[in-house]
Amino acid sequence: MDTCAEAAYYTAVRMSKLPTTIGLRLWIAVRFVVFGMGGFLLMLACWVNFIERLTNKYEHSVWPLVLAPLTVMGAVLMLYGVGEWGRWIYLWVFLSLPLSMLLLFLPFYPHDKMSGALTPAAVGLVAYILARRHYSNRRLNPPARE
Repeated sequence: MDTCAEAAYYTAVRMSKLPTTIGLRLWIAVRFVVFGMGGFLLMLACWVNFIERLTNKYEHSVWPLVLAPLTVMGAVLMLYGVGEWGRWIYLWVFLSLPLSMLLLFLPFYPHDKMSGALTPAAVGLVAYILARRHYSNRRLNPPARE
């Protein structure tokens, strides 16, 4: 057998061992709820506590050293939960949400509810568009392997 035929055969064997459609859909839903939403809550809770510890009277707290990596861990969990594992550029989309909250500390930034809600949404949308653009360009022009 040639290489293409072998790859097609092993793909067909692997596809035949996939769970039923209902089972696969159930797994995707559970994965999204547990890892996607759980990662989102972990990321935001840790980021809010991280910022609160840095700006509060607890200057000598060790918690920021723990909370910052947990924020990144929440983003990684979200990456798995939404089914984009291995597409690491999407981490910037997820991390752009808490990072855009740093704008609230700028003195000229408006402090109303609408701008507090629209800024992370706009930054996340721009990061998502850039990530999609990166992967579409990569699909059209794959990197040369040496």
